[in-house]
Amino acid sequence: MKEIKMYQQPGPTDSSMLDVAVGPHCRMGSGIAQVYQRWAIALLPAIAASIYYFGTASLRIFGLCVFFAVVIDLVAERLAPSRDLTSNWNSLLYGLMLGFMLPVNAPWWLILTGCFFMVIVGKKLFGGVGGFPAQPVVLSVAILQLSWPGRMDNTAALKDFDWQVTMVEPLRMLKSLGASAESQYQWLDLLLGRQVAGAAEAMVLPILFGGLFLLLLREIQWQVVAGFLIGLLVTASLLHLSDPGTFASPQFYLLSGGTLFMGLFLITDHTTSPVNRIPMLCYGIIAGFLLMLIRGYSQHTDGIVYAVLLANLCSPLLDMIKPRVKGGENV
Repeated sequence: MKEIKMYQQPGPTDSSMLDVAVGPHCRMGSGIAQVYQRWAIALLPAIAASIYYFGTASLRIFGLCVFFAVVIDLVAERLAPSRDLTSNWNSLLYGLMLGFMLPVNAPWWLILTGCFFMVIVGKKLFGGVGGFPAQPVVLSVAILQLSWPGRMDNTAALKDFDWQVTMVEPLRMLKSLGASAESQYQWLDLLLGRQVAGAAEAMVLPILFGGLFLLLLREIQWQVVAGFLIGLLVTASLLHLSDPGTFASPQFYLLSGGTLFMGLFLITDHTTSPVNRIPMLCYGIIAGFLLMLIRGYSQHTDGIVYAVLLANLCSPLLDMIKPRVKGGENV
């Protein structure tokens, strides 16, 4: 066999030679910490709106969530070193997201317990970022809801607040009164987050601004969001047409509770969402469809956490839908 040799010309022209390396050859210049910093920035408008409405009660929730999440992550890193470092901002971001879904009067021990399940059970036990099968924040909230349903009651949490809005969760009112409950709420109130929910998960307009910020930076994929809206709105429309007295209009479901928070921040998590375009779209459709089924036919008031967890389970299966490789048929 003839030996083939590659030569480089000596001298000052070396710096202009082509640098050949194993692919991929695209360098974005963006690390994990920068990605999660942008996500945290996207949450700030909703956090500011929550603090505006609830004052120090909301500030306490977010402060304790971030503090406990980061401290638990630091302790876990010292006891069991791994590549999932505290400096990647992941625990800080998830602490903020957990605060979105907690009642504004959540006691410190409930927040500590939620952060423990989120960081240790939801994240560290699976190897950290890139390894967990279920969104850690949602997994933690699901455990808290099943263990302490009274403490996770958003309507009861706001009973002492002097707030000039309908002091019942919109979706809970819908369960009781049917579609007539829709008339008890103003569209502008729902849009501005003036409704009973978690500390910040129902701040619809600020969450929308944060989601658009991430979409413009391409930190989340539009296919997941578009699929979610299609699945939610189509299913809600069919349910409303089939029984207008029981099911509200699609826009009421879209603006109530943490619907947009789920579609823009929870199901778009990089670790738990698919990586290919068609699976992303299917994943979003499944998440929206499951959310409406749970809201329409179960005893759960909102159903976000269970819809997200079920959609997460579908993600590995959907990623098996891959583009066909062409060009190797005759090899």
